[in-house]
Amino acid sequence: MRDGLTFTLDEESGLSLQQQIRERLIHAIASGVLEPGSRAPSSRTLAKRIGVARNTVLLVYQQLVADGYLAGKERSGLYVCEDLSEVASRHLQRTAPEAAKPPRAWRALMKRRSKIDWTRQIPPDWALYPHPFLEGCLDKELSSVTEWREAARGALGAREFSEWSMNFSEGDDDKLINEIRTKILPRRGIQAGPDEVLITEGWKQAIDLVAQLFVEAKSRVAIEDPGLPELRELLRLQGADVLTQPVDHDGLVIDSRLDGRSVIFATPTRQAPTGAQMSRARQKALLRKVEAENALIVEIDFGMSGSGERRLPPALKSADALERVIYVSDLCEVFGPGLRLGFVVAPAAVIREMRQVRSLVAGPAPRAAQRIGALLMALGHYDAACLRVRKAITERLTALRDALNYHLPHLVLIDPKLSGSSIWVTGPPGLDARLLASEAAKRGLLIEPSARFYARDGEGASAFRMGVSSLTADRIRSGVAILAQVIHELTDPSLDRLDPKRRTWLDGRRITDLMRGATLLCHTVYGDPYSVEVRADGTLIGKAGYAHEDCDEGEWWVEDDKWCRRWKAWSYGETARYFTVVEGDQVKWYKDDLVLFNRGVLVPGASQAGAQLAPTQGRRA
Repeated sequence: MRDGLTFTLDEESGLSLQQQIRERLIHAIASGVLEPGSRAPSSRTLAKRIGVARNTVLLVYQQLVADGYLAGKERSGLYVCEDLSEVASRHLQRTAPEAAKPPRAWRALMKRRSKIDWTRQIPPDWALYPHPFLEGCLDKELSSVTEWREAARGALGAREFSEWSMNFSEGDDDKLINEIRTKILPRRGIQAGPDEVLITEGWKQAIDLVAQLFVEAKSRVAIEDPGLPELRELLRLQGADVLTQPVDHDGLVIDSRLDGRSVIFATPTRQAPTGAQMSRARQKALLRKVEAENALIVEIDFGMSGSGERRLPPALKSADALERVIYVSDLCEVFGPGLRLGFVVAPAAVIREMRQVRSLVAGPAPRAAQRIGALLMALGHYDAACLRVRKAITERLTALRDALNYHLPHLVLIDPKLSGSSIWVTGPPGLDARLLASEAAKRGLLIEPSARFYARDGEGASAFRMGVSSLTADRIRSGVAILAQVIHELTDPSLDRLDPKRRTWLDGRRITDLMRGATLLCHTVYGDPYSVEVRADGTLIGKAGYAHEDCDEGEWWVEDDKWCRRWKAWSYGETARYFTVVEGDQVKWYKDDLVLFNRGVLVPGASQAGAQLAPTQGRRA
């Protein structure tokens, strides 16, 4: 980034050119654009880029050298001094202009803004957690690395490459269309011609295209409740009149509330998120309803692999004699989100209009991805992956059902029918699933509270979803045991306090041995995940948030048999000292009053042979 550093100067700011250049360079250091130890742009190069005299830049560089921001190396230029980001940040806060910032015009001009955070919140390092019960996240056992490598290599071969790379039309990859038509759709009971299939970048783009064509302001549409929060928010932003129709054990309820609705969005094969499967009688009733109301059904199919089921039931589209069903699905369930390919099946006239709308905003899905997807199917990898996933998910769902029945027989309710790759769990009355998820995450267990799937606040407060595609069967029972313990604590709370007469906390040497090179997985009081790298040289690297958007550095040491740490910015930069207890992969920290302060998951580091020794008793790094 430093090689291309440039910025614009404001002649009307009231600051001299030297002051502006100085502030911009310090800001670049504080924000990490100019990293510690990196070479600063030469005075001649920077002056040319920003349009000032070279002497002006030289004078600024002289000031920065005098202040300790830059240092010269003989015959090598100027370099950013080490560990200056915090100094630069304080300087910016001290020298910031006192005048109020101008109002942000975009806030008034923006016509549509999301009112809720409906996004799925998964820690970036979810795979490090011992028990991640997350729907749709594939663990290593279910990954298709070898298959991907073969298909990607084939797509980049001379013949294949020349076929897809020179296609500048708005059409999709013919080979992928053919594979979907001949290998995927027949299993769902669907027959479609080449002009009745459109490739999209996942199911969400497909839904957006449907909404662009069939939904406008005040359109009367219906969705499932609980249902897909992304769909609910998209329709709200469209200005539609949205009915949230309840779901029972047979799927979407069909009654008079659906009268007058022009578009009904449903997930019949595997209801998202509960996993309920729409009965055949219910499907027929839905088809009769849309015929009577002159309406459309948008069928979103998340059951392509048939996970958890011996025989995949036919899609609703298979019984669509009157062409009132638009079918949407994707390939992510088997090959993961990296492929990011979905597709729509609809009458040819609808597909033509969708292609026109798609060309306005995005164009076809990446052609390399389309050809890789086609080869994954043509080489037989899709069939093999489906079988592998189906077998593993069936085993894991059974293990999860049995573990819930063993550890929580009187506290939770589950659907006895195993469908999809997750189980929808309803906890005891009064249980706050969000609090449960937060407390469970501190012990290395990830679940998904149901609140975001419901249209109204307070509904489904005690429900949560547990997926099994993200962890192996041998970890499920121990994970449910931890979940049961947390539920018991929340429904019958008791204070977690150390007994001063029974020393169960670690001594200083044991703390040092365990912490050196480890990674700690924790959660804040408001539920956000954060990880801490405990380095052997006594430093800490902290990363917080679902996109690691908040980072900090600090130091750690051991003193009087206590784990001590101090961050630069987090926790007010104050020193904290804790008694430490480790139980398996769980670590607990207790304050001086012996009351539990926080807990997390301890992921041991690799061997530290040859590395610098970690801090020892009473000595900072």
